[in-house]
Amino acid sequence: MTFNHLRFILFIAIISLTFNASSQFTDQQIEEFVKTATPKELVERNSTLLIDGFYYQSIIVSDKLISQEPDNANYNYRKGLALLNLSTNYISAKPYLQKAITTTSKNYDFFSANEAGAPLDSYFYLAKCYHLNEEIDQAIENYNQFIEVDSKSANLVAFAELSIMQCEVAKESLKYPKKYEIVNLGADINQSTPEYAPVVSLDGQSLYFTSRRLRADSSNIDIKEPETNLYLEDVYVSYKSFEDKKFEKPELLSFCLPERNEATVAISTDERRIYVYKDDKGNGDVFYSEFENGKFKELRPVDIKGVNSAHWEPHITVSADGRIKYFSSDRPGGFGGRDIYKVVKLPDGSWGEPQNLGPEINTKHDEDSPFVAIDNKTLYFSSNGEKSMGGFDVFLSFGSENGDWSAPLNLGYPLNSMGDDIYYTTTADGRTGYLSSFRLDGFGDKDIYEIKNDFLGQEQISLLAGEIVVSGVQPIPEDIALTIACLNCGEQNVRTVNPRTRDGKFFTSLPKCREFELVYSYGPEDNKIEFHRETITTNCDDEYEEINKVVLLDLDKMKVIPMLNYNLKLVIADLTTNTGIESVEVLFVDSEGKTIESLTTNSSGELISKLISEGNYGDNFKFIVKTSKEGYLKQEFEANITLADIEQIEVVYLLDKPDAGKDITETLQLNPIYFDFDKSAIRADAKIELAKIIKVMNDNPTLKLDLRSYTDCKGSENYNQLLSNRRAKSSANYIKSRISNPGRLSYKGYGESMPVNNCKCDDGAEDSCTEKEYQDNRRTEFIVIK
Repeated sequence: MTFNHLRFILFIAIISLTFNASSQFTDQQIEEFVKTATPKELVERNSTLLIDGFYYQSIIVSDKLISQEPDNANYNYRKGLALLNLSTNYISAKPYLQKAITTTSKNYDFFSANEAGAPLDSYFYLAKCYHLNEEIDQAIENYNQFIEVDSKSANLVAFAELSIMQCEVAKESLKYPKKYEIVNLGADINQSTPEYAPVVSLDGQSLYFTSRRLRADSSNIDIKEPETNLYLEDVYVSYKSFEDKKFEKPELLSFCLPERNEATVAISTDERRIYVYKDDKGNGDVFYSEFENGKFKELRPVDIKGVNSAHWEPHITVSADGRIKYFSSDRPGGFGGRDIYKVVKLPDGSWGEPQNLGPEINTKHDEDSPFVAIDNKTLYFSSNGEKSMGGFDVFLSFGSENGDWSAPLNLGYPLNSMGDDIYYTTTADGRTGYLSSFRLDGFGDKDIYEIKNDFLGQEQISLLAGEIVVSGVQPIPEDIALTIACLNCGEQNVRTVNPRTRDGKFFTSLPKCREFELVYSYGPEDNKIEFHRETITTNCDDEYEEINKVVLLDLDKMKVIPMLNYNLKLVIADLTTNTGIESVEVLFVDSEGKTIESLTTNSSGELISKLISEGNYGDNFKFIVKTSKEGYLKQEFEANITLADIEQIEVVYLLDKPDAGKDITETLQLNPIYFDFDKSAIRADAKIELAKIIKVMNDNPTLKLDLRSYTDCKGSENYNQLLSNRRAKSSANYIKSRISNPGRLSYKGYGESMPVNNCKCDDGAEDSCTEKEYQDNRRTEFIVIK
């Protein structure tokens, strides 16, 4: 709820006693209405739309009014106010509000068609526009002007006085900007619709967020919020690509319904539970969804007594160790507005009563969107109080062992702006964060920004960043768990973490200068079966430490395999002498024809490739190996390698010299070229073999070949001679049409005159050869001429 909207609620509380008209209309009905409505009808309809918060439709009506009287202060006020409420679009709202203050009325009549002046609060809203646009002096001037002329509006005057305090904070912050790198996440994440409430995974590879965009399948195209003309809230997740490290096209989560609002608030460290804000009954509560069997299940309300109430609970977050949940609520008994509370898990596994974080964190204004870092004591949250530059700003506070909190620190400009900067979450090291904000470089409404820094990092913490890698392409079982027991903590200290099912990674913070036993197991909770155990020790210094543990699991045998450092050794040797060939140029080419590595053999004809060095047990690699060496044919080989329990994979490739008189069918591993009975047309299977000849001739543009076709002795000698001629010509023409300088290929049919096997075919004689021996005689040779 914005300040502007709150002002209208206060104002309308008086006048709605005497005026009660429904403003439930479709956009089409509103558009038809303005075509024929009188100014009196337009003003009355615009008033009811503004009162009920139908800002989008109110603009349709105010546009009609302005078209009739462009300089009317009242009409310009109405549109400026609607724009400011609709999307905090202060750039668009400002010129209308500037016209509004040219004529103001102390006795402003909201429903009168004869009212030409604007209400005195126009100064406040114009001041807000200046404030949001970093025109601080003009903002203060107009806030003061409003206070001077409209002392009766006590609540809005209080907001103006608060805003002046915030302007003073902004002045100092703008003088001394902090060193942040701020990047809009781009068009895949941000659209012209609002995107907000980002939640990043600890390793920065997953980003969950809320969007009000049109779904990819258009299933929500006819479902919009009438007040804003926006689609309802949905939750998306985007994963960083391995190649360019950018967030890819987001995916809609399975529990989202097109006719219901769902907004992200938090995820667990293993990303197996997501927390969502949902408003079913008008007060708004926090819900959660569990990831099971490959997808998130239906939402359920958080089942901790005292978290959800009859009041508004818009946010929750969970400490990395799972022991504390922080949430915001506007329930009675706080310090004012929304406050931040916590609930703590007791030794018996139950949850204690909610506790207000106290006056150091909470003020008489609003505190919201808590996020606790992986050290379980660094708290980020947003506040719109007296230490903000305007709207919500992100603050930082540190908790002590006894539950006290340090004085909150405003994270400063440009992380914080003059508007609402909220929902800040960070990666494990604290160096990269994400928030939602409306900024002029955005895509239209609220966008999600990445914030990098080098001074907010975690210290005095050890992070266990592990990974369970399963062999092959199988997904990791959801019932795998890791139990972490502290061996020298002085008291029983055991916790269980689960790996992410997407990639097997897990994260948890560990106390410094302690020894831990890690036990890996699988199976149902009441019958876990251990498959690996090891011990680790955290450093005793105050530096941030990251302990990386990778366990390779053979799922079929359910046992851990030692991690191997794979490398690929190629040996390029002479086909005839079997000795290594020095200085062979070798290109490794992927399936799209892109060269991914280029190496040259040593004096022994060997080279070591790094293509498989990042692979794990069971991974499969496919690529093409191209060779080039003067005096040898340029050749290609298909590599298909599956990693097993041998670190060094050795592959031998044999190169052939194009010596005159040599048949290269063996070199190219050509299969027999078949023709249908009594036919010379090229069959599909023959085209595959002929493609190898075409390839080698194009790769070796000086190579000259003689194509020789033979038959067996079945049939008459004259017939076989003619048949072999036809087949030789057909094959040669097929090749010639696909190579450079086709004159390099000659051809001839030899019939049955030169058999490799002496088979007899005399009339009446019994077959003297096997079918394979006859087939060997029905051959095609490619003899090197030059």
